[in-house]
Amino acid sequence: MDFHEVLVAVERYLGLNPTPRAPRASEPSDEYMRKLVRQIWNESQPVSKGDEVDRYLTSRGLAFPEYPSVLRFHPKLAYYRKDESSKSRKVAEYAAMVARVDGPEGDIRAVNRIYLPNGRKLGTDDTKKVLGSGIAGLPVKLFEATDELVVTGGIEKGLALHLATFKPTWAMLGAGNFEQLVIPDTVTKLWIYGDNDTDGDFAGQHFAFSLARRARREQKDGSRREINVFIPKSPEADWSDIWFRRWQAQLAEGRQAKPRQAMRRDAELRQVA
Repeated sequence: MDFHEVLVAVERYLGLNPTPRAPRASEPSDEYMRKLVRQIWNESQPVSKGDEVDRYLTSRGLAFPEYPSVLRFHPKLAYYRKDESSKSRKVAEYAAMVARVDGPEGDIRAVNRIYLPNGRKLGTDDTKKVLGSGIAGLPVKLFEATDELVVTGGIEKGLALHLATFKPTWAMLGAGNFEQLVIPDTVTKLWIYGDNDTDGDFAGQHFAFSLARRARREQKDGSRREINVFIPKSPEADWSDIWFRRWQAQLAEGRQAKPRQAMRRDAELRQVA
């Protein structure tokens, strides 16, 4: 049994697993959520030079000649905040980066929204919002997996690690989502980049190594899948921040690196960590 199955079994044994309830009338149905997700995705457009998404990613050292098709730009995406009665109310419209989360059959299940007014992250705690009926185990597939796959927590981390390693990357939108990831059978080399949560509850390390253990146990026919886990050396370090600091250092030295020319090996990235 994997970690999730153990938790479910313990909850069932102790009688802690609640009976699923029908959604209240005020809660949106799955059908409504799927429709809304498709609407936001269809309203968005490919990221292009000079739009808010391109400006923001460029400011983070993550410029691409052509951005992954699962990332889009929405010029005026509604932004909601909950009032005193916990009811969501529209308070503004902002430019946003919209990331597509697909199900196993390639159907869109959710979108991750990062609000970017004037090409900068919105200065609130909920600048990143996932909309959908559930993303358990579902990644943002920034680049299609081959025999190799890099798994990391966030979109910026995934873009940074692709530039650093040239490998296909998937962003799990949070370390807790590592647990249920389905690894394609084609992947024989798995590279897992977790966060250093030494100053917290070690969640980044826990979920990274949990995925590594499960990936090893799932190997079939005596095959040996190469599995590597990387954690930044510094507490609370973030792989996208490590990339950003290296990129800034290059700028200060007058060596403005073009995409794909900085940190050609993941070993170099680990040294920066």
